[in-house]
Amino acid sequence: NADGSTRRELDVEYVVNYLDGTKVEKATQTIISGSSAGSTMADKSICAVAENKVDWRFFGNRKVVNTFANAYNERKDRTVLATGATAVPQFAYSKFIQVGIQDPANVATYAILSGPGITFAAAPTSALKLVSVRLLRDAPEFAGKNGNFVDWPNTDTFKVCRLPTGFYANADVADCVANGATSDRLGSENQTTALAADNQFDAFGFVAGGDYTVKVYNDDGWKTVNGQLGKTPVATYTTKLVNLPFSAVTLAGAAPASDLFAKVLTSSMTSAAVATAIRGRGAFSVDWTYSQPAAMPDGRALALNFLYSFKQGRQTVGQPSFNPASRSFDPTFPASSATSATVAVPAASANLGLPTYGELTFHHNNRNGNLVRSLYTFQ
Repeated sequence: NADGSTRRELDVEYVVNYLDGTKVEKATQTIISGSSAGSTMADKSICAVAENKVDWRFFGNRKVVNTFANAYNERKDRTVLATGATAVPQFAYSKFIQVGIQDPANVATYAILSGPGITFAAAPTSALKLVSVRLLRDAPEFAGKNGNFVDWPNTDTFKVCRLPTGFYANADVADCVANGATSDRLGSENQTTALAADNQFDAFGFVAGGDYTVKVYNDDGWKTVNGQLGKTPVATYTTKLVNLPFSAVTLAGAAPASDLFAKVLTSSMTSAAVATAIRGRGAFSVDWTYSQPAAMPDGRALALNFLYSFKQGRQTVGQPSFNPASRSFDPTFPASSATSATVAVPAASANLGLPTYGELTFHHNNRNGNLVRSLYTFQ
């Protein structure tokens, strides 16, 4: 180290086995012995008071933001929120990856993301520009723009800047302030057949094992088109997409009744009653028995991370445009192998005057980058 002290670092890879049959196959940690002098803290400052011990101890990843890449399969069982009737068509399938950027320490303002599948025709460089949810929530420039939810939590992921048409914009031409920023999902969304979900996803060119580069900035380059040009990122990271999503056709099977997704078997409330309760904005709870997902194509076990309820909508009934809007996410944590639970749905916040969408969802994970969700949506 610069002060003459020494440090030994070891990168350790190991397996974590869980009682529910899942395992983290390549968990990693860096441990150190000796002095931490000269090391960077999470906010990029230099460690002010070094620790010097012979004991081996955790060093942390020293990252100013958290980055991850996950592969998702989703099935939606859809109900019309306004009437409680079954939507036509009833089922929709999504297959996508999420490259998430989280900044609970409030270090960054925006990021530039590049990697396999992020491609724009005729663009000299292909990348996405993402802005912090803090800006989408609080910056006056985003008031009333796409993605301006007044209750974004600080831990939520950065969102992608859009074109006026609503599609993702290449980072070089993205006008974040003019067009807002929403979502961080890349792939196929809400297809009425599983085959269409597979075909649309495959056209992107995502790669299992592909590396995604995340450049993190804390300046005002989000305010102008190509404002990142000439700016120096505070950090650059690479995050790996370990696996691709599963075949949507395989998960869908011959029919929804026999597909591989988790599904509700009995419910204390009908879908129409849930739709009425969401519109009413009050608290309610649903008692479910349900099936766990069937065996996945790769043979890995899935564990139930949580069930959750989600609501979003306009702040006021007479609001002419959707934003500024309100959203809420409320998880319930049954045992990972449970087959029954009470899903508690809290009352809508004072910010949510007109619910326009809701969902009750199973969130399963194999702990190795594949997530499978079964959603009961009201829209």
